[in-house]
Amino acid sequence: MNKNLPYSFSVPSSWYDGFYKDQGDSVKASRSFTLLHENKSGKAVLLIHGFTGYPGELVRPAEDLYEKGFDVFVPRLPGHGTTGKDFIKSRKEDWIGVPEKALLYLEKEYESVSVVGHSMGGAIAAILLSRHPEIERGVLCCPGIALKSIDDKMAKAISFMSHFTKRIKQKWQSDPRYHMHYEDAPGDDEYLGSQYWSYAYPKQIISLLGIAKEAEEGLKNIKSPTLVIGAEKDVLTEPRSIYTIAKAIGDKGEAFMVKDANHYIYYDISPEAEEKAVEATVSFLSR
Repeated sequence: MNKNLPYSFSVPSSWYDGFYKDQGDSVKASRSFTLLHENKSGKAVLLIHGFTGYPGELVRPAEDLYEKGFDVFVPRLPGHGTTGKDFIKSRKEDWIGVPEKALLYLEKEYESVSVVGHSMGGAIAAILLSRHPEIERGVLCCPGIALKSIDDKMAKAISFMSHFTKRIKQKWQSDPRYHMHYEDAPGDDEYLGSQYWSYAYPKQIISLLGIAKEAEEGLKNIKSPTLVIGAEKDVLTEPRSIYTIAKAIGDKGEAFMVKDANHYIYYDISPEAEEKAVEATVSFLSR
């Protein structure tokens, strides 16, 4: 994180009106943040993080977009980045609703607004693009639409388990190979892991699947130029699905595959892959 940039760790509280209100506090990594120019830019970009993710994952593209003249807004989705108890109480409607409310707010303040989403955030961005043709441009990065790890059989099992348990313990350990960019990184990684990634949350996974389905069904309605970025080594979403997604969007869709990249492409194990993903994002939105 470049501390010389004008970070503000808040977004308008009105964006959260009508949605789940978290009871736990966000850690440094998960704080909402903005990067705004002193003289208001005419163009804004809304960045949306993924399932069990947090705003700090998007520091790298946020900083580069700011340097290109965009005012940048990165809200924390309800239930994320605080506690597992909050996550259990949040749903699909909360995760889509806050970014959509943010979009409507920004459209009143700026001449143009673009959206960038990573993972589930990419699926949410696709939903917003399908609903709001006035969006200038969109980037869907490793979009959570074709979920590689959840087939129909697994989805049925998850649905069954959701009637009996709120969360299921699973093995997780931090991976120091990833390049975290948020303030004091990677200090919050262990805490967030203990709250989120050490468990599977059946009802929340059902919400994730609902978002993926709605995003896929809406691709044909996207009218804004949209770049779909894929990671060659992605184990969570099907890498080659980016070509199907771009094709479904039609003549406004483009696909770009990043060699040697993993799912967490904006802070990748490979600095070269991370750089290519950020460059592609910034270049496409700056056209």
